[in-house]
Amino acid sequence: MKKKDYTFKNSPKRSQRRRHSSFTPVRKPGYRSARLSSRQQEKRRRLATRIMLAGIVFAVLIFLAVFLQVRSRGESEAAPEISGGDGSGTVIITGSDESGGLSQLALMVPEEQGGFSLYTIPARTIADTPGFGFQQLDRVIELGGQQLLDQTVANLLQVPVQFHIQLAYPTLEIATEQAGSINFRADRPLAMAVAGETINLAAGDNPTGAQRAVALLKASSADGQTGPKIQTLFYQGLRDSLSLKSEADRRALAGLLAKRLETDLDEEAFVDLFLAITTPGRSFGIWPLPVRIAGAGAGWYLEPLPAEIEMLMTGNSQDVAITLEIHNGTDTAGIVEAAAERLAALRYSTSLQTDPSGVDFDNTQIRVGSEALAAGARVRDILGKGIVIKDEYMGKRQITVIIGRDISLAELEKR
Repeated sequence: MKKKDYTFKNSPKRSQRRRHSSFTPVRKPGYRSARLSSRQQEKRRRLATRIMLAGIVFAVLIFLAVFLQVRSRGESEAAPEISGGDGSGTVIITGSDESGGLSQLALMVPEEQGGFSLYTIPARTIADTPGFGFQQLDRVIELGGQQLLDQTVANLLQVPVQFHIQLAYPTLEIATEQAGSINFRADRPLAMAVAGETINLAAGDNPTGAQRAVALLKASSADGQTGPKIQTLFYQGLRDSLSLKSEADRRALAGLLAKRLETDLDEEAFVDLFLAITTPGRSFGIWPLPVRIAGAGAGWYLEPLPAEIEMLMTGNSQDVAITLEIHNGTDTAGIVEAAAERLAALRYSTSLQTDPSGVDFDNTQIRVGSEALAAGARVRDILGKGIVIKDEYMGKRQITVIIGRDISLAELEKR
């Protein structure tokens, strides 16, 4: 059997390669220099290819670096880095009257969901002050300065304080004038004495000029009944008006304010914060500290309500997605308003129907939508009474409370 020959096609067989091992091919003149030139050209082509590839890679890396930097800058404008879900990044805001005394106090707290909550705190609220016992907050700063005030407020609200903004009335007036009209949107009629006259705010919208609005804010610190609510309405109205401005106008105003107030935020951080809290559509809630008036005569003060404060601080601004309506199922005047005060710490978007329904309800009803059962239970826990009823015909996150005769006005006012 003939063995197969495993040589490549057109290659000489092994015997032939041995036979012609001494064969020397004849080369044309200049062959060696032409071959050397060809190798050099090939090396140059390889080098050029490598340089081109390296340039492409470098360009891609530069593009990615610029893209990520621009993207991170855009994200920082939407949510400044001072925020933190653990309470870090909170900003304490103080305002002084003409004599230099503390008259305005608020705490801005960023939330994990990306929104903000502003807690307005009446200056005549008493709080346990390290080393001094219970003191009014407007005196704490006189006893130990900003650091002692920070610690006292942090203990009261159980939230650490990191940054500070001292906002004098002249600077606040600039912001108010830029905002234009301030709408004191009240859920019930309010009355407060200002410069010897009584100012009445109707339930609903109360558009107010800039100077008048600041005058109401100044007077609020001397009113223990209506003052805390007026402060909240002022700051809510200010924020709502500013959010209607263009980003360019808001940025310009923030830069102007940054040069006129005292703060440990650098100008860029302050501008970012200002833009974030005035961005339309961003979750933002303003809440008055739950307090009750105590004392007599000129020595009146405000006592914090620990249980309601704890409830308020454990909530977040997303709770405003729950709509709460409170109706009067009795003939008792003021009972709906009193119930609303008790339920304010829940942060729900609340509306009041104060007129008697014409039908006396023996028991308080808490009617809830399909996604508001847990919220309805919280309402019942606060009121102490009521029957929770699931109503498929209501909005999913809607709650309607009909106050019955099983709840008295005295019970609600005894906070």
